[in-house]
Amino acid sequence: MKKRQQKPTNITKMDNQYVRSTEQRKAAQRKASFYVKRRMLLLCIAAVLIFGGLIINIFDKKKELAEREKVEVAVAQRLEEVKQDQEILHAQVKKLEDDEYILKLARKEYFLSEEGEIIFTMPSDKKEKNEQEEEKNADE
Repeated sequence: MKKRQQKPTNITKMDNQYVRSTEQRKAAQRKASFYVKRRMLLLCIAAVLIFGGLIINIFDKKKELAEREKVEVAVAQRLEEVKQDQEILHAQVKKLEDDEYILKLARKEYFLSEEGEIIFTMPSDKKEKNEQEEEKNADE
């Protein structure tokens, strides 16, 4: 490490026009340098704030975009389900326009019969079997 040299005490300043103007010039330069540094500091702070705000805005927009994409996927899936349901319903409408299908459906659902027909029902599903067993148990 360098040791600072102490200024000799036996040196005196000259007091003339040149020395005064040089000192004034140096003081003006120091003052101008101070204002330039202060301006640069303020500009840097403003730039950091602006860029920080922009970066935060970018992250918020990315998050919002991701949420919208999730919603879009969910809506697309729901649209597919609705389209499938619509196709099924259109097929049922076409079937219901046929008189023979309506008669078959009425016989099956409402146990309607033609003259002289006898209808026998047989359980075809486990649920129907369980319901019949419960009815029997309830009767006993």
